[in-house]
Amino acid sequence: MAAPSRVPELIDALVAALQASPDLKGVKVVDGPLITDSAANDWVYVGFDADPEAIAPTASTTQEWAGLGALAKNEDIQLTCAVLVRRGPTDVRACRVRAFEVFGAVEAVVRADPSLGLPPPTVCSISEHTIHTEQTDRGIQGRMPFTLSCKTRI
Repeated sequence: MAAPSRVPELIDALVAALQASPDLKGVKVVDGPLITDSAANDWVYVGFDADPEAIAPTASTTQEWAGLGALAKNEDIQLTCAVLVRRGPTDVRACRVRAFEVFGAVEAVVRADPSLGLPPPTVCSISEHTIHTEQTDRGIQGRMPFTLSCKTRI
């Protein structure tokens, strides 16, 4: 039986690729909304937008038949992810700069292998991102939700 979606494989592939990236050494890459008391300052969340108050989906998909018959479907996946960076009490600029550095390293991983090792035809790219600079009880943080868009066939 064919898998009903490639979402689980995509999440696993992205987490593995990011964790293996030397450019993200020291960045905590996690699958989903990890609740922790970790002292890490730099994070990449896969399947979570790093806003504990939000109700953002892990992923959303659309599917359509790839041709006549029930042999294959094209799937468009929108995977919610985020970079979260903390930088001291009030250094907004350093926080923003570091958020974009981590985001750039994430994008470089996707550009290096747009299929993320998934079977062809699979093409992924970062389709949108935003930056939120927020003051928290832990100091200033840059939260950068982004969407990984993936076109694939199941």
